[in-house]
Amino acid sequence: MSSNTTFAEKLSALRAEQKMGVRELGRAVGVTGMHISNLEKGKSAPSAELVLKLAEALEANADELLYLADQVSPEVVDVIHQNPLAIPNFLRSAKNLTPEQWELLQQQVEQMTEEK
Repeated sequence: MSSNTTFAEKLSALRAEQKMGVRELGRAVGVTGMHISNLEKGKSAPSAELVLKLAEALEANADELLYLADQVSPEVVDVIHQNPLAIPNFLRSAKNLTPEQWELLQQQVEQMTEEK
């Protein structure tokens, strides 16, 4: 992913890859073709819920699209709300981890959740 790719550009590219028209994509996610067009032109911003529907319809990475749209998954928001002090503290302490350390941490978390 290019660091300067916008949500609008990514949406347009994904739709082209899937060979979908704006109306067809709109119908698939419950909005108008005009709304899809406005999203692709950067004239409007999607909700997190719409981004998740778009990712599913376009077989795209939901986390990448949420990031590009400057949105946070409702599932992640729930975790933050359930742990209002622990999450910010954890993120501050983890802010300087390398990509390799993040990968190790992810593996450890997955192991911990499998053990439940």
